[in-house]
Amino acid sequence: MPSKQPTYNNLIDVCISLEEDPQLSGKISDMFKALLSGYFFKYEAGESKNFSALISNMEVPDFIASAKTILDIEPEPLSSYVMGGTINESLAGKLMLSTQYLTAFYSSHPPSFSKLPEDVKFELIDRVKEKNEIIVSAFDKMNQDRESDKKRLIVTLIALVLKNVHKKTAMPLSKLDAGADETIRRIFRNCDSVFLAAETQISDLRDETKIKELIKKFFVIKQFKDIKEISDVYKSELERYIKRGMRASV
Repeated sequence: MPSKQPTYNNLIDVCISLEEDPQLSGKISDMFKALLSGYFFKYEAGESKNFSALISNMEVPDFIASAKTILDIEPEPLSSYVMGGTINESLAGKLMLSTQYLTAFYSSHPPSFSKLPEDVKFELIDRVKEKNEIIVSAFDKMNQDRESDKKRLIVTLIALVLKNVHKKTAMPLSKLDAGADETIRRIFRNCDSVFLAAETQISDLRDETKIKELIKKFFVIKQFKDIKEISDVYKSELERYIKRGMRASV
């Protein structure tokens, strides 16, 4: 098992990426299974082909298969489906109490939950509960993110991008001669408008000259290459929020 528990705060971006995959276009059931094997159970599916095949061949309930997009899966039926009536009936239970999973990750024991030692059973049950809770929490967080995307002002969007750039690059921040919001407003238009992914908004946000001016204002630039490095990360983060805004405006 991986030594460090991954975080699952970027589910919305993962779902958008799956929607952009031409091989999965319109196939919500396949997207959901790809989400399990490539995100929530990425380590396990990578370690065991049999476990990966189990996910690929599993049945997906109608409320998922009939969703408009993977982003639009209804939260209440999803929570009921994931948590199940019992541990065995839960989503993680069906996968992690399976012969395929036990063979791969509890190889020193018989591949049957009923034959596991009591202490191992309790450990496994805790892992199943934790995985179920992770999946439900990740979808809840995604729905909260989607609601925020629908109401986000342009000034807030730019500030979020700058915050993420600072985290990812660790570049030192400059001392501003005005507040952060005011500095942003001096560079970009209509900053107090909600970002609706309109062409004029996107064009303004992608303006290379304005991006470089923004970076010079907010970051300590020691070498020319610093501008390019920060700019590349900024553009990547910006596109992430633009994609989210496009879906929020539909």
